[in-house]
Amino acid sequence: MRAKLPWIVLAATSLAIPAALGTAPLDVVRYAAYILYAVVVPGTLLYRTIRPVPRSLLEDLTYGTVVGLLAETAALVVASLLDVRGLLWIWPLLVIAPLARRHLRGPDYPLRPSAAWSWAVAGVAVGFLAYLTAAFLAVNPPVPTGGAHDYMIDQLNLLAVSADLKHHFPLAVPEQGDRTLGYHWFAYGHLAASSLISGVDLPVLWFRLDLPVLAVLAVCLLAVTGWRVARRPWAGPVAAALMFTVGELVPQRQAPAFFGSITAYYSWSSRSLLFGAALSMPLIAAVATVLSKGPDKSLNRAPGKSLNSGLSKGPSKGIDSGLGKSTDNGAGRDWLLVLLFATGTTGAKSTIVPLVGAGVAVLCAVHLLQRHPQWTPWLLGSLLAAVEVGAVAVLYGFEGQGLRWGPFAIMLDFVGSQRHGTTLRDVPLILCGLGAYAIAMGARLAGVVGLGRRWGDTEIFLAGTTAAGVAGTLCVWHVSWSEHFFIVAAWPCAAILSAAGLVRLPWSPVALRRALTVAAALAAASVVLRLPLWYRWSVPLPVYAFGALVLAAALLVGWRHGRFAALVVVLAAGAARLPFDAATSANLGVAYHVRVTPDQAAGARWLRAHSTPSQFVATNVHRVGGGLQGGQSLAYWISAYSERRVLLGSWGYSPESTESQSRAHRLGPALAYWDPARLALNDAAVLDPTPARLGWLWDQRVRWILLDRAQGTPTAALPALTDLAWQRGDIAVYRLRATSNCTPVSCSDSVQSR
Repeated sequence: MRAKLPWIVLAATSLAIPAALGTAPLDVVRYAAYILYAVVVPGTLLYRTIRPVPRSLLEDLTYGTVVGLLAETAALVVASLLDVRGLLWIWPLLVIAPLARRHLRGPDYPLRPSAAWSWAVAGVAVGFLAYLTAAFLAVNPPVPTGGAHDYMIDQLNLLAVSADLKHHFPLAVPEQGDRTLGYHWFAYGHLAASSLISGVDLPVLWFRLDLPVLAVLAVCLLAVTGWRVARRPWAGPVAAALMFTVGELVPQRQAPAFFGSITAYYSWSSRSLLFGAALSMPLIAAVATVLSKGPDKSLNRAPGKSLNSGLSKGPSKGIDSGLGKSTDNGAGRDWLLVLLFATGTTGAKSTIVPLVGAGVAVLCAVHLLQRHPQWTPWLLGSLLAAVEVGAVAVLYGFEGQGLRWGPFAIMLDFVGSQRHGTTLRDVPLILCGLGAYAIAMGARLAGVVGLGRRWGDTEIFLAGTTAAGVAGTLCVWHVSWSEHFFIVAAWPCAAILSAAGLVRLPWSPVALRRALTVAAALAAASVVLRLPLWYRWSVPLPVYAFGALVLAAALLVGWRHGRFAALVVVLAAGAARLPFDAATSANLGVAYHVRVTPDQAAGARWLRAHSTPSQFVATNVHRVGGGLQGGQSLAYWISAYSERRVLLGSWGYSPESTESQSRAHRLGPALAYWDPARLALNDAAVLDPTPARLGWLWDQRVRWILLDRAQGTPTAALPALTDLAWQRGDIAVYRLRATSNCTPVSCSDSVQSR
């Protein structure tokens, strides 16, 4: 019971947070039952069937959950193609029934984490949950009811993607009819399947239930993967802390915007980032396992403290028993796991597999330089390349996603210009910015010092993947600042590499306590430190100043307590980043939001209840309509809350918008629609309808018009030629009347008005 207590506390916390935020108890129970029945149990059974050897119960459960998510995605696709989504709840039974008798009872695992290890991982997860609650969950109601609410624009767009996958396949661009969207949609397919199986409303899943579970899964996966790849238990919790607890080493009030972040903001703003990070960790472990079967197994042979220092006592066959040995069948299963996790990861986040492939390519290059080439990395790289080509063809339809070559484009608010980029004259400022960037982002990599010269294939692979992520962020330009996603995608490798080096060093409890005390003081200092700035070239200077302070403190602590303590000071000094972000920029502050009123949400949800997924909606709502983004076409609340396709609503996140902005090298969404004649016809049919215009709408499968009078007043023809079905405030829903050559639509629903 003592060993299970940390996990009981963690599970209770994950359920208590949505309950404390007002989620209906029945929804919490239904979602918890869904996670166990439709993800964890079938996924664990499948993973136990595939994996070559058992290692730990926690690995089986976490990696098995990832397999369950991938199996759920496949089941959703099949059910959607066969149009039997109502039977999606059956798919887990198809796994549980044949496999439960053989694999439900776990084996005698050789690895068992100690209570201290479990509490450390649970503590990291609870801290991460606290950040997500303060920064996102507590400040966003699932549906606005008590007054208008400002939602970060991306959230409603991605909720609309989930809603589309709940009823349609393949995925379409939100609010662009049935225009197919090439996208990494697996995270949103998971939400769609969650709603279909559990019966919980999609907004409740999005804003309350899904994120805490995904956050806990990501933390546990990184802890397990760090242990497995580094072959040292405490590398796992340290790696998890370096990604989900410690932030960038910056003065909090003067952090340059171009730095971006790893966890702050990105962990909640884009569900695919956290989902992709979770799915990438079993892939990292699978690749490392395949590489470790080669001649160089330095991670297995490294001297130091016994790995059992992080294990609980109990029956065990020894830590390396069965782990380093592999039959041909076991090796084949290792490759199968690489293929499975690589395929799944391509649909979770598009940046991950190219970076993992780049890490393998770096290893191949090192082998060539050493004149010691090996077949395994080349075969591994070929497999990853084949998976990526398949994903580009099937998932992304060979679309470029708006990426362009743009060296140091992340610095364009500091040096150069957004339109013309950087030039040779900007090199001194670029170098100044790069130095600050290295301090802020690289401080958490200080643990690699502990590796010394003990670099084997696995370490080179991790370092190569990390370097590829940094290079992608620094060398690519994107219209929506998505170049930051490269370093975020590579960070699990960076965290594991740094943690693996740190835990190799000798340490003492006293040294650890002193180092953490100093790091806490530095973190507090980062909140109050503020230096005068004269011009934009001085933006990085506070980072240099704070970095010098941290370095001086680390050298002083290291002089008295050794290298381990010095590195802990550097690694942990950025611990104020997440709390400061939650306190000052929850929900991204006031920037990049769309205001949704209770009337707007109620109208969209009325549509969901009184229409079918095959019926399109026409609207005059195209732009946000107020605030800092008032002129931008980013109002996705109709499709998000109605779960219906809109013929022509907002277009800011469409592929055409991204591509046109990319060609013009302009940031943000396109303000003008690329087909003005179609837009004019749509708006005329909504605001000034005629029988011919309404007939055109009918031919486009439109059966409903959602009108927002705040964005346009219709003529008297609209109520004369259509039937008012619902009205409240400025929002009205009209039903189109059947044309003479179409099946009539029932007009029996009475007008609802409050």
